[in-house]
Amino acid sequence: MALSFGKLARGLRPHAPAITIAALGCAIAWLFAVVTLRHTRPMGFPLDDSYIYLTYAKQFGRGQPFTYYPGGGYSAGSTSVLWPMVLAPFWTLGARGHALVWVSYLACSGLYAATAVACFRIARQLAGSVVSGIVAGGVVLSLAAFAFTALSGMEVAFASALLLWTMQLLVATPPTGAPRKRLIACLAATSLSRPEAMMIVGLIVGVAVLQRLRQRDLRAALGWASPLVAPMAWLVANKLFAGQLFPNTGVAKSHFYLPGFDWAYWFDMLGTQCSKLASTIFWSAGSPLVLPKVILALWIVGVVKILRWGWRQDRRLVAVAIVASPVVLMLAVIASSGLWNVQNYRYITPAFPLIVVPVGVALAPIGVIGVLARRGARIAWTGGALVGTLAFAWAGVPQMRADMNLFAQGAMDTNTQVVAIGEYLAAKQPTARVMFHDAGAVAYYGDTFVYDMLGLVTNYQAGIANNGPGARFEFLERLAPAQRPTLFAYYPAWLGNAEFFGEVLKHTPLHPGFDTRRLVGDNDMQVIEARWDHVGTAERPLEPHPGWAVVDRLDIADLASERAHGWHGELGRRKLGDPTARWSFVAREVGDHGLLLDGGRTIRGGHERFTVTLDPRKAATLVIRTGGAINYPYQEAMGPVELDVLGRKVTLPAATGKLVDVEVPRYV
Repeated sequence: MALSFGKLARGLRPHAPAITIAALGCAIAWLFAVVTLRHTRPMGFPLDDSYIYLTYAKQFGRGQPFTYYPGGGYSAGSTSVLWPMVLAPFWTLGARGHALVWVSYLACSGLYAATAVACFRIARQLAGSVVSGIVAGGVVLSLAAFAFTALSGMEVAFASALLLWTMQLLVATPPTGAPRKRLIACLAATSLSRPEAMMIVGLIVGVAVLQRLRQRDLRAALGWASPLVAPMAWLVANKLFAGQLFPNTGVAKSHFYLPGFDWAYWFDMLGTQCSKLASTIFWSAGSPLVLPKVILALWIVGVVKILRWGWRQDRRLVAVAIVASPVVLMLAVIASSGLWNVQNYRYITPAFPLIVVPVGVALAPIGVIGVLARRGARIAWTGGALVGTLAFAWAGVPQMRADMNLFAQGAMDTNTQVVAIGEYLAAKQPTARVMFHDAGAVAYYGDTFVYDMLGLVTNYQAGIANNGPGARFEFLERLAPAQRPTLFAYYPAWLGNAEFFGEVLKHTPLHPGFDTRRLVGDNDMQVIEARWDHVGTAERPLEPHPGWAVVDRLDIADLASERAHGWHGELGRRKLGDPTARWSFVAREVGDHGLLLDGGRTIRGGHERFTVTLDPRKAATLVIRTGGAINYPYQEAMGPVELDVLGRKVTLPAATGKLVDVEVPRYV
C-alpha cells in the first residue's frame, strides 16, 4: 500500500500545480455559495437572464428544442446555443425546479476552475515555464468580476473555457495540414458559445483556410472551414424563423436596430467607449482587474514575447489569436451594443483569462532574462514571481468579498421577485397568458404561455420595445382579443401606460439590502390583471363627420402601420444612453371627447413622409392628429410645422395641451 501511495504521489507530482489551481477555483465557488446561502434560500442566481438558459434547457429536456414555453414556436432568444443543451440532460434525468439551479451552478464552478487550469497550461506551453502557468492561473483566480460572472449561471464560464481550450489546441497544431477532429469540434463549439466567440472563430478559420489555399492544400482548407457549418446552420435558422441572423439580444441591445441610429453616432460612440473601456480596465482604480497598471505593463511584455515565439516557431496564427482575441471580444461588445460595463462587466469578462495568459508569459525566465539560468538566480526569480502572484491574490481579496456579497444580494432579489412570481403563477395561475419584461425566472418556474415585451425571447418584439412606450401601446392596442395577455408581470412604471392595468394580484417588495449595489430594476415587481376596456379610444377623428368613411389610416408609433405606409419621420439623432421613451410616447387626454389614448412621436427634424392609398375617382380629406401635452418625458416642445401634402401647404400648430385634428381640404 505504501509503495502504491508513493507511485500515486510521484504520478500526481507533475500535475500538482494544475490540481492546486483547480482546487482553489472550486474553493472560491464554494465561498460564493456559502455567502449566498447565508442571506437567501434556496440557492439562486443574481441575474434573471441566467434563468432564460434554464428555461431553454427545460424545453430541450422536454424534446421541444429552441422553444420557450410548452407549445411555443421557434425562439431565437438563447445567446449561447450550446449552454442550455449542456444543462438539458440533467432536467430530463430529474433535476427540476431549484435542482437545475444547483446543476447550473456546479457546472459553472467546474468550468470556472477549468478556465484557470487552461490559463496555467497555455502560459506554461508558450513560455516553457511552470512558473508562468502558475502566475496565469493564480491571477485569473484573483479577478472578482470574472468569478462573479462565471458563476452567475450565464454562458461566461462555458465560453471562456472553450476559448482557452481552443487556444491550447491551436498551440499544439502544426502550421500545415488539416486540423484534428478535437480542434474542429472545439472551434465549432466555441462559435456556438456566444456571438463574439463566433467572430473570433471566424477570424481564426479564415486565416487558416487562406494559409492552406496558399499551400495548395484544398483538403486541409476544407477541414479548417468545417467548424463553420454549425454556426452557419444556426444563423440560417434564426433568419428563417426569427427574421434576423443573430439572436434576439442582437436586436434588443444592438446599436444598429435602435431609432435615431446613424454612422456618425456610431463612430462617435466607438471612439468614446473605447477610450472609456481602456482607461477603466487598465488604468482606473475601480478597474475589475487587480493592480490594472501592473497587468497592463506585464500584458505588453507578454504580447511581445508571444508574438516573437510565434514568428520564430512559424506559429503566427496561434500567436496572433491569443494576443488579439481579448481585444476583438471587447471591441465586438462595444461595436454591437456598448454594454461593456453593465452587470459587473458580464459581457467582456470572457476576455479576462485571455488577458492574463500574456501576463504569465511575461514573468517567464526566458529571452533577455536568460542570464538568470544559474540555479540560485532561477530560484530567486521563481520565488519572486510566486510572491507576486500571492500579492495579486491578496490585493484581490476585498473586491472578491464585495462581489460575493453582490452575488448574494442579487440572488436574494431574484428569489424575492422573479422566482416568487414564477412560483405564484405555477401555483395560482397555471393557464394564464403572461406578458413580462424579465423573461427568465418567471417563465422557468411559471411554465405557462409567456410574451416578452423587451423581445429577448419573443421574436419580432425587440424593435417595438426599442421604439418606446408609444410603440408598445400601439402594439398592445392592435392585438386581437384571443392574443391578449391575461396578466402582466411588471414593474408598473416600465410599461409606460397604466391604462391596461387592473387589480394587483401579487406584490414583491424588495427586502432591505446588505450591499449598496443592486441589479434589479425597481423595488416592487407585481402580477397585475390585464384590462382592455381602454383600447381604440382615439382610432377615429375627434369630431363626428356624418357620412364619412375611413379609407386608409396611418397610426403613428404603430410600427406595423408605419411600415405599411412607408412612413419616415425625422426623429432626431441618437445619443448614447438615450431611453426608449425618447422615441415615442402615449398621449392621454380626458376632455370633451372623453378618454383619449394614442401613441405618438416627436418629429424633431420637422419632416416626415408617408403614403396613403386612395381611390382617385372619389374625393377625400386627409385628417392629421397633432398637438397634445407639451411635457411628455424626453420629448421636446415643437413649434408650428408646415407640411406639403400633394402640393398643398398645411400648417400643423404647436402643442398647446390638447390633441387636435388638422384637416387638409378635400381634393380629388
